[in-house]
Amino acid sequence: MGLKRWIKHRSNDLLRRYGFQIVPTGILYEWQRIVVDKPCWHNCSLSDEAVGYLKPDNPKLIDLRQRYSLFDADVTAPFVWNDLHVSAEDIAYFRGDNAWLWQVRGKNANILAYAISFYYLKSMDRLGPLDKLIEDQNFGNFTFSIAGHQVSRDLLDSIAEIYFLDRHLGIGSRVGFRVLDVGAGYGRLAHRMVSALSGVERYYCTDAVAVSTFVSDYYLRFRGVDKAVVIPLDEIETTLRGHPVDLAINIHSFSECRMQAIEWWIRLLSRHRVKNLASSAESVG
Repeated sequence: MGLKRWIKHRSNDLLRRYGFQIVPTGILYEWQRIVVDKPCWHNCSLSDEAVGYLKPDNPKLIDLRQRYSLFDADVTAPFVWNDLHVSAEDIAYFRGDNAWLWQVRGKNANILAYAISFYYLKSMDRLGPLDKLIEDQNFGNFTFSIAGHQVSRDLLDSIAEIYFLDRHLGIGSRVGFRVLDVGAGYGRLAHRMVSALSGVERYYCTDAVAVSTFVSDYYLRFRGVDKAVVIPLDEIETTLRGHPVDLAINIHSFSECRMQAIEWWIRLLSRHRVKNLASSAESVG
């Protein structure tokens, strides 16, 4: 046995004790060879308008940060989302893989997992959002081509969440339904739910993180989602007082909050008699 072959066999014997094995890279798929462990985005072009607006020194973002700094510290004191949590590139390419949504990081973040998720949703797609909702690579979004569809984590998570809410609350057949999204991120679920369900009367997005409020306001205007409204944190009490909602949604943000902040939100929802709360520690999908 040659020296290289002997070294390989002995190394494999050792590695197998710990659940590993040496394999040639040539037999691996591309998604098995590439490991992503930091923020990244699809290399797309931004319009001059987007480049000029989506930046940390935008006066609107500066004003929001100032307003939020004067608000109740119980809800605004950061646990995860401090000013360094997103970079200038993350703001411009907010639909890439970053703090708002991991897409290509993680053990199962590959085309195989996306395909399995797609076919699972297709098997239960009686409301039709897979055909109704389209996807693109705007603002750094990663997409995969599966069965003639461009899919992303944004799309798959949102459809799964819509079906969860329909299963428990029947939102697919309800009319005049009003939603409050607590920790709405860049507004992906607002965009999808309003586009997929005609019965949604109003969808309010709010967030205790100023940069999320800033980005979601831009994104929903970009998508032309008229039924979705972004509410700055210091206006949420007044908004709920005049516009009651049927459902509050929290997806993967309470897990990034201090307990004082979660209690603050629960008190707010209780005070305004919001009947239903759907919360998830991880994004569905």
